[in-house]
Amino acid sequence: MRDPAEPFRRLRQPCPRCAARLYQRKPDSIRRTTALMITGYVLYLPANLIPVLTIDRFGREEPSTILGGVHELIQNNLWPLAIVVFTASVVVPLMKLLGLTMMLVMTWLRSTRWLVIRTRLYRLIDMIGRWSNIDLFMISLLVALVQFGNLTTVRPQPGAIAFAAVVVITTW
Repeated sequence: MRDPAEPFRRLRQPCPRCAARLYQRKPDSIRRTTALMITGYVLYLPANLIPVLTIDRFGREEPSTILGGVHELIQNNLWPLAIVVFTASVVVPLMKLLGLTMMLVMTWLRSTRWLVIRTRLYRLIDMIGRWSNIDLFMISLLVALVQFGNLTTVRPQPGAIAFAAVVVITTW
């Protein structure tokens, strides 16, 4: 019988470039990663184009997408906030998907080119990757806090689920 901890065993020698601990690759990790990347790309468009929340003000519903929210912030001269939202919601997830895809293709091809750059790219993606959770946190705060009976309510929409899925898939 095979040991279930076998894929997670530490190799005896550290990485020759950065001295980090090395572990054996999990079985079928490249195929699973490819499936997750394809899923991330498929969900990225609905995450940005489908409403993430609906604001109901005085009985009038206003669905809001991420890009619509950025546009509204720009119209209200809140440029710094619009830049933060656009970066955290649109640019960071796309850059994570593109960076992870590049690393996946290079691994698939068994390329030894740009190993140091790929390691730095991985660390950068790992460092900034969690910032997309800010949007999910803000949606949950708005839904919980902005409940003024018939005056104003905020409800999450399917776009929030798609966005959360992209965030989870790219940080998995």
